Amino acid sequence: MALTFRTSAHSEIGLVRKNNQDSAYVAPALIAVADGMGGAAAGDLASAVAITHVAETEADLGAKLAAASVKRPDAAPTGLPEGPEGDLLAVLADTLAKTNEHLATLVTANHDLEGMGSTLCVVALTGDKAAIVNIGDSRAYLLRDGVLSRVSHDHSWVQALVDQGRISEEDALEHPHRSLILKVLNGSPHHEPDFDLIDVRVGDRFLVCSDGLCGLVPDAAIAERIGLADRDATVDALVDLAHSAGGHDNITIIVSDVVDGEPEGGVHLLGSVSTTKISDAGAPAATSPRLTVRAGRRPNRSPEVVRYSPAAGSRVRRAVRLALGILVPVVLILGGAFGWYTYTQTRFYLGPNNTTVAVFQGVPDHVFGQPLNKVVADDGVQLADLPPFYLDKVKGLIQVADLTTGQARLVELKGMAARCVAQRAAAARASEQPSPSPTPAPPSASPSTPAASPSTPAASPSTPAASETPTTPTTPSTPATPAPPASPEDC
Repeated sequence: MALTFRTSAHSEIGLVRKNNQDSAYVAPALIAVADGMGGAAAGDLASAVAITHVAETEADLGAKLAAASVKRPDAAPTGLPEGPEGDLLAVLADTLAKTNEHLATLVTANHDLEGMGSTLCVVALTGDKAAIVNIGDSRAYLLRDGVLSRVSHDHSWVQALVDQGRISEEDALEHPHRSLILKVLNGSPHHEPDFDLIDVRVGDRFLVCSDGLCGLVPDAAIAERIGLADRDATVDALVDLAHSAGGHDNITIIVSDVVDGEPEGGVHLLGSVSTTKISDAGAPAATSPRLTVRAGRRPNRSPEVVRYSPAAGSRVRRAVRLALGILVPVVLILGGAFGWYTYTQTRFYLGPNNTTVAVFQGVPDHVFGQPLNKVVADDGVQLADLPPFYLDKVKGLIQVADLTTGQARLVELKGMAARCVAQRAAAARASEQPSPSPTPAPPSASPSTPAASPSTPAASPSTPAASETPTTPTTPSTPATPAPPASPEDC
């Protein structure tokens, strides 16, 4: 027998979006999720293209692996391991390269598709290993012995901040730039996916999902639901989690158990790939017959084919198209960067400015070494003068709605700092005052002091002797009053 998957999967629009730009593929030894992006139907198309190429690879995987064992595809990166596992990674690398080339062809044929792209996360079994290929922020997890761990790495702005230790995983879920992806399949030749191999064994469970789940729900919450014995119930529970977190994005979830047995379940397409026709995207489909030109005759081409054909038009039109192909992406990038920067300037927060507290406009990030913030108010409140509780708050940054609110908080902190300075000064003065001198004891009787008069009567037998000091009953001591709990404003 060989290791294989038993899988349950689901893909839906979510609670907010109007269409599903996710696509997914399920087979006995391979699972994959793609999350498309781009205006109009471009996101649907991009993810459908990615999963279509994955499906074509899986359908002919035996032949492709045999060819890769002789000569690996040119798209395979150097450094892949030798043997069948490395051959599988090489074939998957070629699949992503073909997807990327296909997207570039579609954009060239129809400039309305400019800016579309797709993530892609693939997990494929080979022997006792799992090959994992990932680009973007769709994610793969492994559940083993009750412990959930990520086995893919997000290519996103917030993940880069987490890797640098600048924000936490919890902060990443709420970060205003959590949707900014750094790597994606979009026709660019520099797509650079990640490749990995991990050991697998019977009883392992894989979760592959789009960020409609993992971009809204923390890993700890996913871990609480992923271990249900019933896979269908597990998928339903994870969908409920995404809905409870707002359901702001499309939700695609694949849950696969590793078993030792015969393949079951067949092949399934989910999401936009099951409804999107790639041939309707403005360029001929990969399977369409090529047009041939006989001597002295032009091919009979429809107006739509002429419109989107890369070879149509005169040299001038080709030059204009080339110029637009360069100019439009630059304008889009600059426009997006300007829009992003404009958004950052609507944010305000209080934080350290060297040794003082200041109100900043922007966000606490840098791009190409340049800060995305500036000081807009600083009353000279010293960090060292603040109560420890509020000092920690300032160091962790205090978000405020606007400049007016920030200035008001600054005034509050200034008052707290002044009180702390006064309290510390009073404590210092008290510690410097000298301790009072002890009162000298009265001098003892000298030998010249006359003795007691004989006429003085002797002590009565009922009177205690001078050396016998009467015993005073001991009063129980009053227990000390416990100190009140520390206030955040305590200095």
